[in-house]
Amino acid sequence: MKETRIYSLLNNSNKTKLNRFGKYLASPYFNKNNALLILGDKLISAIKKGSEPETNLVMWSLCKGSNIPYNDLKFRKLCNELLDRFENFLIIEELENDKLLKSNLLLSSIKNNKFETLAEKHISKSSKLIDRQADQSAEFYLQKHFYEKTIFNLKTDYEKKENISSTLNKLRFQDYSVNLHAFYVTENLRHATHMLFWRRMFKTDIIIDVGYTLDIIEKYKLGEFPAVKIYHLMYLIMSDEGNDETFLLLKKMAAEQIEIFPKSERREVLDALLTYCIKETNRGESGFYEHLLSIYDWGIDSEIMLENGFVSPTTFRNYVLAGLRYGSFEEVEHFIHERSSLLEKKYRENAMNFNLARVNFYKKDYDSVISFLNKVSYADVFYAVESRMLLQAAYFEKNEFDALESTIDAFTKFLRRDKTLETFKASGYINFSKYLKRFIQFKEKDYTAFIDKIKQTTPLYNKQWLIQKIEEHQA
Repeated sequence: MKETRIYSLLNNSNKTKLNRFGKYLASPYFNKNNALLILGDKLISAIKKGSEPETNLVMWSLCKGSNIPYNDLKFRKLCNELLDRFENFLIIEELENDKLLKSNLLLSSIKNNKFETLAEKHISKSSKLIDRQADQSAEFYLQKHFYEKTIFNLKTDYEKKENISSTLNKLRFQDYSVNLHAFYVTENLRHATHMLFWRRMFKTDIIIDVGYTLDIIEKYKLGEFPAVKIYHLMYLIMSDEGNDETFLLLKKMAAEQIEIFPKSERREVLDALLTYCIKETNRGESGFYEHLLSIYDWGIDSEIMLENGFVSPTTFRNYVLAGLRYGSFEEVEHFIHERSSLLEKKYRENAMNFNLARVNFYKKDYDSVISFLNKVSYADVFYAVESRMLLQAAYFEKNEFDALESTIDAFTKFLRRDKTLETFKASGYINFSKYLKRFIQFKEKDYTAFIDKIKQTTPLYNKQWLIQKIEEHQA
């Protein structure tokens, strides 16, 4: 039973969704198959209790009766039927959350069924709903287009109705067309921004051409639409066509207009801002650390960066690292202790110990670094590699070269043996350990040539720290 897709989906659903799906199955309108009701009820009950589901054989008996012999093919079919019900349930749940789509579907149904008495009421109601809609990104303009299209189509059936005619008279083809263009432009810029992100992430040669999209923006003056303007700015800073002025304008507009985007898109806006900040800090523009931290604070305080109420360990680590590089040691330490409650419990202890180790490394308290790292579990591959890297650096700073060399050897063996790390990433850690070992053995006769070789090696993590230590030794 645990191997079925329906169990996997239900097991990953929250309690509220499980309860609502149970009510859905119990409704005769949506489900008339009592066997499906029993199967769903038993699965939901087991998941909520945290217990193992019954075996296929037991489930079959409960659903079909013990007098009917078990048939594996029919049982699988029953599970697939329950899966179909769950998929329909998800559609209904999504529809309930999309008021504009729901309103447009109602207007379409009114037209198709010729419910004249409902037409007047819901044209006015839909119009007010559009005027009050908070989210005004691409989907808003698409639904606004569908609304106006439906109103035009209603004219044929109800053109004698004075208030409908009045509504139609206020609509112009220009408005009708612009909404469709606004949807296309916003969605296309959003897609282009995504492609730019993946191109940068995976070093691909994806060709992205938004020339036609930009022509439409100029022709129809769509730059006045906040969502179009914001996605255009996002595209510019992600494509390297933007500059610091573009970034500051995007940050300002996002702070003022973030509410026009649905929750799923608000994170995309912040991610574009973060990406630009990180690019600039990597270029040595230290002033962008302040922007970086303020965007993280904004994203966490507003819950834009939270997933199911939690901050991810990656976001937590990135905030700490940015704060340390900015030099805000006390603020970062306060963040770790105060914000750790936003981490899921299963990640919390490891995240705190590792990040406190990082803080103490920057504070040059290397004994505390080692103490915190000894409490870190290596079950997560990130902690397994990054903790060992940090441990090597701490041993080096303490001049404990025997312990350092032993750690390097054990780490190198681990990296060559572990298959969960991509080859490229593993090479970056191996190269760091290799050069650090050569350095502490003092076998290099020409340190300038040694540094040049390090600079040319890719990938190599902690490159700047390694070069700095060699230069300090030269001096």
